[in-house]
Amino acid sequence: MIVLSRIDDRLIHGQVVEGWVNFLKATCILVADDAVASNTQQRTIMELAVPQGLKVFIGRVEEICGQLLAKTLDAERAILLFSNPTDVLRALRDGLECRTLNVGGMHYVPGKRKLIDVLAVNDDDLNALKEIAARGIKICVQAVPTQRPQPLDKIFAVCSVKEKKK
Repeated sequence: MIVLSRIDDRLIHGQVVEGWVNFLKATCILVADDAVASNTQQRTIMELAVPQGLKVFIGRVEEICGQLLAKTLDAERAILLFSNPTDVLRALRDGLECRTLNVGGMHYVPGKRKLIDVLAVNDDDLNALKEIAARGIKICVQAVPTQRPQPLDKIFAVCSVKEKKK
């Protein structure tokens, strides 16, 4: 069972391993990311960052979705990690079911605009997040479990995020 679906461009790091895993009593971390899945060095580094006894599966978005849909991981308490909202949308289109989505970190890089400290977006991110929300999925920004979740729609309202005219 998925206990947390999360967007965090750093994927596996301290906030996930020390904060969320312990808080949710997770037994497994799933990383759905095409780039990391195809990079042996990155995969190894992420696998080494996970404490012994905690299972980790790193795969392409379609592979991880396939495992979840086949219900091979139903006995686990899994944290599902994505690096961006476009991949989440791909997973949803592939049949992934999700009621809530946690955004833990989409950090600023050139080409993105910063909305709040841990949330910077480009047009593709915005469009994907809006489509995810339109599917009835509750999206909240929350870096660590002790932090109060901020609903994404309220962040958008405060930051005056508007639809681009086509």
